Amino acid sequence: METLSSLREYPDFVKFQLPALLWMGFIFCLSCIPGSDIAPMEFPYAHIIAHTMLYAVLYYFAYRAMKFQGYSKWLNDFSIIVAYLFVMVYGASDEFHQSFVPGRTEEFRDFAIDVGAATIVLGVILLKDKFLPGTKKHKEKRADG
Repeated sequence: METLSSLREYPDFVKFQLPALLWMGFIFCLSCIPGSDIAPMEFPYAHIIAHTMLYAVLYYFAYRAMKFQGYSKWLNDFSIIVAYLFVMVYGASDEFHQSFVPGRTEEFRDFAIDVGAATIVLGVILLKDKFLPGTKKHKEKRADG
């Protein structure tokens, strides 16, 4: 029970950083599956959809982990960019890792899909911050205007 009580002492870690770490572990586990053990994806673009979903979620979790941490103001201020670079590095390392898994290969196309997914979520976050009421910029604009 020591672990549970320590997690209660750090609710922000559990809420913001832990999901990113768990999702990274999930992606890593999926990458460890040998090519012969992967169930065939029977519908068009299944591979692209799978990569897009995995890395869109990873970007969102990484962004939140960096945005809502209490260690570095710089990391908080530049979380949208740092999370993007982080996902790029993680996607590249995932493809490199797959080159060692039997029946799997590293593919630049998969890396490009991963980065594309992160780009989409980055764009959504930027649009939300710019246009939705209740966001910091919107409140500042209303106060000035």
